[in-house]
Amino acid sequence: MKKYSSKADVALIDPALNNKNDNQYLIYPPANKTSHFVKITRIKDLDKRAAAMGKAVRMYNVFENSLEIRSALPSLYDFSLWLSEHKGEFSYSTIKRSAKRITLLTEAQEIFIWENLIYQIVEKQSLVVKETLIRLLVSNEFLKEFIDFSQENDTHYEDILFTEEQHQKFTMIANATVVITKELLDVETSVSEALVEDQTQQLFIEKCILLQNKITLYKEVLVELKKISTLYDHEYDNGFHKALKAQKETVTIAADDMLNAKETIIDVYTGDEVEAQVYIPSFLFEVKKPLQLKSILHKVKEASKIVIEKELIPVCKTLVEGLHLLRQTILYYQQCMDIFLSKTI
Repeated sequence: MKKYSSKADVALIDPALNNKNDNQYLIYPPANKTSHFVKITRIKDLDKRAAAMGKAVRMYNVFENSLEIRSALPSLYDFSLWLSEHKGEFSYSTIKRSAKRITLLTEAQEIFIWENLIYQIVEKQSLVVKETLIRLLVSNEFLKEFIDFSQENDTHYEDILFTEEQHQKFTMIANATVVITKELLDVETSVSEALVEDQTQQLFIEKCILLQNKITLYKEVLVELKKISTLYDHEYDNGFHKALKAQKETVTIAADDMLNAKETIIDVYTGDEVEAQVYIPSFLFEVKKPLQLKSILHKVKEASKIVIEKELIPVCKTLVEGLHLLRQTILYYQQCMDIFLSKTI
């Protein structure tokens, strides 16, 4: 069996030589979409180019590390790691299990990933970020084909087996090469000095993409924390009611023992008859303590753990505080999105 590299691959392909061969699957940028960063590289004045690039980087909020990418697209990121480790060593059922609850990139998200990738290629910023972005594009393409294939098969997924041809096809996609045509980078064109200023509308669209990714991630964390909080309250209430029931039973038994006592009790000093004394233990039950965020890290998914550690714990300690902060943050981001979207109309 052919051995494949575990690294994501990207290549510059001559437009005249970009036909796929039998052993290679190529993934191209969106048709008729020239990168803003490529346009900036065509500015001949080096000072103006550097200024434009710096401004564009701030405007587009490019990914600086793989942690930022994972925070934005946690499910696809995790699947891309799984796919890179199982190239050619998978079955329909293992893919199906690994791809649960993963949604494909929207067109806007896909363009945003391409923009970030082209920036990394042009500016040679981070090999790790570049490879991570390539993995996302390959995984997204892989999932597109897999979803199409799944829709043609309504059998229970554990019963579906790839034919040799189908397995070979998906292995090729898993080992696809992401390509940028030389034509995209080499064509000389006149670039306006106001290039970056003309990209305002696209800026707001891409800001909305980032915000929506954040909102989606925070909502997933919120759901997990709410489940943990509900379970904690439920367990505490159950414990309280069990302790209260036991206390009632103790009191009932003591009262019955006193009422059923047949022997007369005589005070040895006075000789008088005295009533029996009943001892009832105090009802002791620990007051419910606020659940600490650090104590529940082992109960959440890895993507949620990163959010809790990096964004919640530095400013709040308890689960209740974390839930409140997440709700307020989601509301704030949604309001920001409404403002940005109003500027794209």
